[in-house]
Amino acid sequence: MSSLVLWRHARTDHNTEGRLQGSLDIPLDADGRAQAAAAAARIAAHVGDRARVVSSPLARATASADELSSLMGVETVVDGAFTQRPYGVWEGLTWDEIRERWPEDYDRRHRGEEPFIDGWGSSSHVAARVGEGLRRWYDAEVPTVVVSHGSAIQLGVLDLVGLDTSSRAFGTIPHGAWHVLTLSDSGAWHVDAFSQGAD
Repeated sequence: MSSLVLWRHARTDHNTEGRLQGSLDIPLDADGRAQAAAAAARIAAHVGDRARVVSSPLARATASADELSSLMGVETVVDGAFTQRPYGVWEGLTWDEIRERWPEDYDRRHRGEEPFIDGWGSSSHVAARVGEGLRRWYDAEVPTVVVSHGSAIQLGVLDLVGLDTSSRAFGTIPHGAWHVLTLSDSGAWHVDAFSQGAD
């Protein structure tokens, strides 16, 4: 049975500092590059000698994906369906800075609700976008590794398995970790492995 491997990009300095990245194009830091290389070796061992590698267009994702593509002898394909959700005016800020400047919206977000801020990407829109991309790239014959972002992966999985976007069933996927999903003969998606490779 073929599979979808959903791999969260490796760390950046913004991740280390606790800053929201969203659509900001932040590169991997030195630790992140090492993390991506180590994860790529483990994913390559999992998928075998044939796989597609598809990435979000943001540099932190493509750099992670290229580590795997190099091992697999394939080209990374970039697909905007897998880019991170936009965080609007919160991008580049820490949660402490957000809480100080937007206390009500901060509380809404941490209750699992949508904040009322400029440029925020709604959960329903992001889930539909990522879910559509995952269905489009799934191949029953060849594993596909999709390199994306925490919120995008979480919402895309919820869309595939038919859960509401407010669900926290799958929690947060750590940087450099991955989920493995398969499609049954009945057409139901299953999460076969959760947060593999997590530190």
